[in-house]
Amino acid sequence: MNELNDLRQVRAFVQVAESGSISAAARVLGIAQPTLSRQLQALERVVGLPLVRRDTHNLSLTEAGRTLLPDANQVLAVADRIRQRISDEQNKYQGHIRIVSVLDVGQWIVPKVLAKFCSLHPGVTAEMHLINRPTNFVEEGFDCGLLVGEPTDESLVARHIGSMSRVLTASPELLDRCGVPEKPDDLKSLPWLAILQPHFYAKSRLVLKSDAGVVEVEQNPVMSLDSITALREAVLAGAGFALLPHWLIGKDLSKGKLVPLLPDWEIEKMDLFVSYAVDRYTTKRLRAFLDFVQEEIPRYLNIGESE
Repeated sequence: MNELNDLRQVRAFVQVAESGSISAAARVLGIAQPTLSRQLQALERVVGLPLVRRDTHNLSLTEAGRTLLPDANQVLAVADRIRQRISDEQNKYQGHIRIVSVLDVGQWIVPKVLAKFCSLHPGVTAEMHLINRPTNFVEEGFDCGLLVGEPTDESLVARHIGSMSRVLTASPELLDRCGVPEKPDDLKSLPWLAILQPHFYAKSRLVLKSDAGVVEVEQNPVMSLDSITALREAVLAGAGFALLPHWLIGKDLSKGKLVPLLPDWEIEKMDLFVSYAVDRYTTKRLRAFLDFVQEEIPRYLNIGESE
């Protein structure tokens, strides 16, 4: 017996058995009668036995056909269930989403957005992992990643979520001890606190822009930390000055707990992307989530405060 690879042949046989004729079965399946006859003949070649007995006026199953029919019906039932499950997976707001995010955005912003999304779609469950390192997140089983910087992996699609303004800032206590800098070179007299992650581009070099041009300031950090949240706490404690996102320290600035430095100089914004593999985009729940974060997350990036 040859290998059976075409469910159309099985469906053709079952429909012929149910309809009692090839012409009637062809009408039900919406295909040409010669096409159906070829599919039936191909199945008979796979089985190695005739399945249908044909004469001028009647069509009936052979003994092999009667033996095969229950199994053929079961095969089609399983195939239909699989197709329905795939359709449900693609077209219903249900199922599981695995997300990876850079640490601080994932800690402060994404949970609020994710909670709102899941409340709108109760059939969806989600998990989120916080990682401040380069990651092959698709290979690790994640559906999407909220990452800083556009991915270099060409197999991924990246949607731009928003741009994060950053502020050079210090505590009033530090400035009382060390003085308020008036120009970029004055920063060298202040202790510098750095972020360890290279995608934030701010470990030992500051790039400042103004109408006068671009200035690069080299800094040797007195402390390097692995998260923006930890860096904020160290700045609030007066350990040094740092570069922090405005969305995280907006309240600190408005209450005077932190002071912006060199306000006439601009710092390049950081871009946040949500990335995913094309094959992961097929589920309706993921498409909906990607659209949702693209709309919701900028609201938090723009309010300039953490809640």
